[in-house]
Amino acid sequence: MAGEIYLSNLVGGFDYQQILDQMYALKSVQIQYYQQRESELQNKKSALSSFDSLLEKFQDVANDLFDDTLFQQKTVSVSDESALKVTVTDPTAVDASSFDVSVVQTARKDVWLSQAGVSDESAAVATTAGTLEISYGGNVVATVNYDADTTTDTPSTIQEIASAINSAQDKVRATVFFDGTSYRLLLSGAETGADNAISIAETGGGDLLDVLQLGDNYAASHVQTAQDAIIEIYGTQVSSSTNDFSGVIPGMTITAEAPTSTPVTVTVEHDYSKVKDNLQKLVEAYNSIVDFVKQYTGKDGALSGDFTLQDIRSTLFDKLDPLFQLGLFDVDKDTGHLSVNSSKLDEVLSTNPDSLETALTEDLKNNLYDYLIYITGVDSPVSTEQKSYENQINYIENQIDLTNKRISEEIESMKKQLVQLQLYMAQMQEVQARITQTFGTPSIIPGTSITSTTGA
Repeated sequence: MAGEIYLSNLVGGFDYQQILDQMYALKSVQIQYYQQRESELQNKKSALSSFDSLLEKFQDVANDLFDDTLFQQKTVSVSDESALKVTVTDPTAVDASSFDVSVVQTARKDVWLSQAGVSDESAAVATTAGTLEISYGGNVVATVNYDADTTTDTPSTIQEIASAINSAQDKVRATVFFDGTSYRLLLSGAETGADNAISIAETGGGDLLDVLQLGDNYAASHVQTAQDAIIEIYGTQVSSSTNDFSGVIPGMTITAEAPTSTPVTVTVEHDYSKVKDNLQKLVEAYNSIVDFVKQYTGKDGALSGDFTLQDIRSTLFDKLDPLFQLGLFDVDKDTGHLSVNSSKLDEVLSTNPDSLETALTEDLKNNLYDYLIYITGVDSPVSTEQKSYENQINYIENQIDLTNKRISEEIESMKKQLVQLQLYMAQMQEVQARITQTFGTPSIIPGTSITSTTGA
């Protein structure tokens, strides 16, 4: 009953808890059987889950081989990479070919460097205050007031003027350049191209540009003129504001690195490296399936006697027939492993790549695509078995719960009976003690005797 506390062997009659423990151990044999069976089913379910992962990996690799763009990949080489770099941006738009490119000139930024400077970086540059106006690409981007007095808040030193120019905009970068004797002002454009020229003007009557010998009146201060990059392909010139030419050859970016005296040869070829890599990955994925099936469906495997996995492995092998027809795979009869016949693959790619493309993107795809969807889907044989094992596991867990509940009820019932028995024995011992106290130890019933437990 709820709230009751029972102490085994309280009166020294017998230890009923030991009896209950033995009873529980006997009745728990069924639970142990259930637990062992559940562990076996869990191992089977786990093995099927691992096999399902191998199938999904095989499917991913196969899908890569079905890609129509796989045979359209290109690789490009340049005879002089110090002068020219070429990058394929869209291999499907580029044809295998060879052509010559000359670099007439590379793109440049506009750069101005004052021909004079100041020896004291902390001194005022100009002798008369004024305004500096800087244009970029034909537009005024900065108007900077300067002073001839360092005690005011208006910029006056060469560093303050450079900082004021940079704070006003981001198209022209001003830097203080020290030539070992004087601090000079360096102005450079942010972008290359002939349209990104810098113009420097003096307004307000100041003499900053004259002191620094900078601007249109001092041609030598224009140390680099903004210009476009120009390349020439068989007599036709093309210009770009940067050194990159992305629209000259479809699917390709040409980058001018340095002017050339002779044309640079650009060669575009088919790139079948992904074809080879993916075929190797397919073989490795298949071999992993072979090894798994051998290990888990063998005599001591978790899925011993399960022919579903063997059927799938066998079907996959048969569906690879288009590649066997081309002689691309060899089979190891001892292990069941496949390997790529590299020499045959190279021969096919060099002499008849279209046959391999058809075998992969049409024949193999027709054989494998739907089957792979089926064996990796929710209604696949593997998934069906997993669900069956899951149902069996759930049933066993329910049986364990019910058995535990039944045993607990039986143990509780037995415990109450044993407690009552122990109480009855205690009462009998009390009666025995009273009889002994009254009549002594001699027997009061012919043929019987009462032994005192307290002594005569």
